[in-house]
Amino acid sequence: MDDIDERTIENKPWARRLLTHSLEITRKAVLNWCNIVTKIGESELDVDNYVSIFIQQIETLYEDLIVDVDTIQEKSLDKIMKLLQQMQNLCRDLQIEIPTFNYEEVPLTELRKMLLHRIEEYESLAEIRRKELRELHQKELKLCKSLGREPKFLSESPLPPPSDVEDLRALVESLENEVLEREEKFFQLKEQIVGIVEELQVPASLDFEKEILSLANTEVRIMDSDMEQLQLYHDRLVKQSESVKEEISELRAKVDGLWDKLETDIGERDVFRQNNTGNSLNALNALKQEVERLEEMKKANIKVFINKQRQELSEIWEKCHCTEEDTNMFTFYYSECYSEDLFELHEREIQKWKAYYEENKELFELLQEHDRLWNELCKLESNSGTANRYKNRGGQLLIEEKLRNKLTKRIPKIEESLTKLSDAFLMRKGKRFLTFGKTIEEYIVKLHEDRDKEFKLKLSAKKQQREQVSTVGRSRMNLFPPSTSALNPTLTPRACSKRKVITTPITEPSKKLKTTIQSKCSKSGMPKLNISKSRRLSKSRRERRRQRLSFKSSMNSNKENHDVTASTSYNDFE
Repeated sequence: MDDIDERTIENKPWARRLLTHSLEITRKAVLNWCNIVTKIGESELDVDNYVSIFIQQIETLYEDLIVDVDTIQEKSLDKIMKLLQQMQNLCRDLQIEIPTFNYEEVPLTELRKMLLHRIEEYESLAEIRRKELRELHQKELKLCKSLGREPKFLSESPLPPPSDVEDLRALVESLENEVLEREEKFFQLKEQIVGIVEELQVPASLDFEKEILSLANTEVRIMDSDMEQLQLYHDRLVKQSESVKEEISELRAKVDGLWDKLETDIGERDVFRQNNTGNSLNALNALKQEVERLEEMKKANIKVFINKQRQELSEIWEKCHCTEEDTNMFTFYYSECYSEDLFELHEREIQKWKAYYEENKELFELLQEHDRLWNELCKLESNSGTANRYKNRGGQLLIEEKLRNKLTKRIPKIEESLTKLSDAFLMRKGKRFLTFGKTIEEYIVKLHEDRDKEFKLKLSAKKQQREQVSTVGRSRMNLFPPSTSALNPTLTPRACSKRKVITTPITEPSKKLKTTIQSKCSKSGMPKLNISKSRRLSKSRRERRRQRLSFKSSMNSNKENHDVTASTSYNDFE
């Protein structure tokens, strides 16, 4: 037995009590033993030997007691070691570090309780992770089976690290999204495939195609191989559908053209269209047969066809504002060798100019609108000089003025747009856009120059007319001077009447006027008469008033022409 300091049990009441009782019991036992030995006599007994035996027995008893307790201690230590090993395994599975404990001065039972509590926590955490891992494995297995792929399993013992679990979870989520996307894409492709098959009326040829078309609306096949075949099937049908639609569109246009040129009956056309609607293969075959039939008829009437082409070509040349030089470049227009080759040449020329018109349709439409508005403006200007323009009382002047304002605002905008489109054509083609041999700028400048020339001619004509009127008026006054009868009125019975007439007071004529009248009267041999000045003045006043009215009327006419010209002058309002 080891020597242990008694101070180790100072704080242990039970240990102090045990020690006290043990010492008391030992003291009593030793005293009783010694009392008995004394009574027996020391000579009769080997006292030293008995003392040794007694001490040995006491030591043996205490050692046995200590051994029993030590056995219990060993068992506790074994349990603790097993718990530590279990904790170590859990920490390894959970990919965490083993916790450290302070073993000093900690009873084994407390240490065992601490280990048991920590082990329970780790086992609970491990079970949660295993359950989560099993769920992820089940989802992965199901999704991979739908997609036709091999699943990626993770071991449960030891458990994978959290990063691997997160990767697996992300993989499962991506597989779920992919499955949803594939299901949606499958139904879309299937719906489109069914629609194209019904439109084209084309039967399925492969087993896979038949299976796809026979699947219920809720069944899907989204494996990698199935989706690849489905996409190829869809692309092939789409390409076939586009090809058929394009071919049918071309054939319909060709049939319509041949019908027009052959002047086929409208009823016959309607019957054919009703029997061959849609974009099916049957309609395609019917159109091909109709084209073959019409081509045979066309060959028999090739000259008529070419003449109609030439008429159509002349119209498209006019729409494209072609000059004679442009039209003369197509030398086959005047060829008399009617054949299929000549027909094709005319057809290519028509398509070329049609494409040119469609490419520059906006330009041609703006030119057409500009021409229409310009003609309206010129018409308004020509009507502004009519003599009876101001006698209209139906509001026509106000209507014309509103229209003139509208035209003066709209025409510059169109010209600006034409210039921009012309510049864009230059950037695109590397050459200027021409309308009947002129560029847009030349075309606009020419219109304004012609308008200015016409305006100046009108002004010149009006000026000449005013000068002629003025000359004629002066010549008339010279040819027909005031007669003497106006100066010397004859006496009439009314003038000689005794009735009192209220008149303007008579004033004495001037000496110069008297001399003039007397000289004139002496030459004519007429009697001299005193003519009142008021009479003469009223006559001359009327003459002057007539001249002033004539001059004012001519001035008003000039002013009106000037106002109309000023209001309709494009250079002014621009």
